[in-house]
Amino acid sequence: MTTALAGGLDDAGGKRRSGQLTAGDIALIVASFALSRLVMILVGLYVLTTQDTSFHASPLLPDLFVRLDSQWYIGLARSGYSIAQIGGDKGATNYAFYPLYPALMWLLSWATGVSLATAGVLISSACFLGALMVIFVLAENWSGDRTVAGLTIVLLCLVPEGFIFSAVYTESLFLLLSSAAMLLFERKQNLAAGICTALGSAVRSNGILIVVYLGLMLLRERGWRQTLMFWREPERYLPIVMAPLGLFAFWWISMLTVGDAFAQKSTAMHGWAWSTGLPWNNVIHALSSSDLRTLFFMGASVVMFLASLTLMRRATWPLFAYCLVNFLLFWTGTNANSLLRYSIVLFPIFFGLAWWIGKRLLPTAALLVTFATTGAVLMALWTIESFWVL
Repeated sequence: MTTALAGGLDDAGGKRRSGQLTAGDIALIVASFALSRLVMILVGLYVLTTQDTSFHASPLLPDLFVRLDSQWYIGLARSGYSIAQIGGDKGATNYAFYPLYPALMWLLSWATGVSLATAGVLISSACFLGALMVIFVLAENWSGDRTVAGLTIVLLCLVPEGFIFSAVYTESLFLLLSSAAMLLFERKQNLAAGICTALGSAVRSNGILIVVYLGLMLLRERGWRQTLMFWREPERYLPIVMAPLGLFAFWWISMLTVGDAFAQKSTAMHGWAWSTGLPWNNVIHALSSSDLRTLFFMGASVVMFLASLTLMRRATWPLFAYCLVNFLLFWTGTNANSLLRYSIVLFPIFFGLAWWIGKRLLPTAALLVTFATTGAVLMALWTIESFWVL
């Protein structure tokens, strides 16, 4: 398997496998997607229709996948950016949210007449399904093993808080763009990869960190000297050069509309009391906290980081480096909220787990049961808008 992976990710000079989805692969992906969504919907419907809770919401779609920050995206898609403070938090405005996802919601709603909430759920679900197909191809290319690729997909579908991939949130769009950028870069479709990296930084702040993986892969492909001679194959650097364009566009929009290019940072600091510190200090502080919610979120992210250590191999260390820089960014925030949600978009982790487990039945079953059980509990909590999720 190591040899096969070296022929995919670790091959600096040879050709990469193109990767083609068979009918069986597509069936596995669609079935994993559909069954995981169905179970989440059934859990949500059970909670809403049988439990005596103070949370009242329609058990019908798309309402089941509209919670918490979903309303910010719906409001942004409906009315655009505004300095109006929403809710009881002074300084909280919709400039905290990146523009691409709500723009797509508005476009789909305008084109089809569906509600903005429905548009958000459709976009998230379609992007997640598309991302699963891209990730299957990547995982097979990296491992040379369809079983590893299939298990990677199943793990992603069952991952705790995986309901977010169908909710009115940005995770699915980000997952699709980051995985597509990697695949297109490997296939040397440089302009298309660059468009994906640019769009990715218009979805989430860590979208720009894809350049870490791309840069390391260029280094492996070309060597130090050839990498520095960028003029010999300048198109190969397009995905790296284009990566900040989405972020720059958001800064430009913010500057034009409110006079503050960094309005996102400003509103996060004042409206959400967001502050930064050294990541290792924040991790230690959160893990020693008496607040169980803080302990849960930070503990979950640390577990995800430990899972990323499965990528620390000669063939996959650029993937580990990509995950590492993302975790360091996540942990710079002194608020541990949402760390699990942030972590599960780092899809190489699930490839690493699938590759590490291999075809061992008991570890695979144990991991799948753990994911499914925890995911069901968190879906129930999401349904009643519990503060224990997100």
